[in-house]
Amino acid sequence: MWPLADFLGWYMPTYNLLLVTGFFLSLVVLFFAARRKRVALDFIADHFIIFFLATFFVARITEVLIHGYELLDIPFFWRDTGFDLSGGLLGFLITLYFLTRRHGEHFLLWLDLTLLSGAALFLFHHLGTFASGEAYGQPTDLFWGIAFTDPDAAILTTLPIHPTQLYAAAITLFVLLVAAVIFKKEKTPGHAGVFILLMLAAQVFLLDFLRDDSAPTIWLLRFSQIFALGFGGIAMLLLYRLRHSKRPIHGTDLSTHHHRS
Repeated sequence: MWPLADFLGWYMPTYNLLLVTGFFLSLVVLFFAARRKRVALDFIADHFIIFFLATFFVARITEVLIHGYELLDIPFFWRDTGFDLSGGLLGFLITLYFLTRRHGEHFLLWLDLTLLSGAALFLFHHLGTFASGEAYGQPTDLFWGIAFTDPDAAILTTLPIHPTQLYAAAITLFVLLVAAVIFKKEKTPGHAGVFILLMLAAQVFLLDFLRDDSAPTIWLLRFSQIFALGFGGIAMLLLYRLRHSKRPIHGTDLSTHHHRS
């Protein structure tokens, strides 16, 4: 819709601008969430480079494998579409699990904190894809259908299509608000993070049936839907664990490194 932002004659992709905004907002969310649970952010700060590299490379490798690019293209992320968001999330969660186990941190509490922060970032990601015209939907006769007429957008159409990006943004905002309430009221860690993971997985799986952009498929499902099923499975396993482990934990307990998930 607005793929390029104009700053006094200097043009910048609106998606990049929104993503940077979302990143800083996610840091704010992380700070206040950690403050509420009296958790020091030293664990994230001390391992920031590891988290960044794991997320970066798994997102890139996933993008290359899904789209059938050459493995030698992995370092050259500027040559094509770049990164796969689902792969990046998978890389982050795997890294979070092993680092919390190694350093005696509580995995489920950090899952709450980081996914609350991540949901804020996902919200701006969806707004950015709407601005750029990516991840667009199928044609629709519904009155809220939107035509993308900017020649710089990823899709150019005079026919109204489903604004799937805005659907995703609205759902993500709702999930974030509900998860914030859960995080505030629930003493046992993990409920907010599991809720976010499960709801966003359901969002991706269902909304992708309305998308019309090209994407690799397997068994008539888009690869993003396959990832969503995987994340949904992880969320259900974590939910099962929560049902069988009711021991509450507080930030002061976490800082002593005596608790391991």
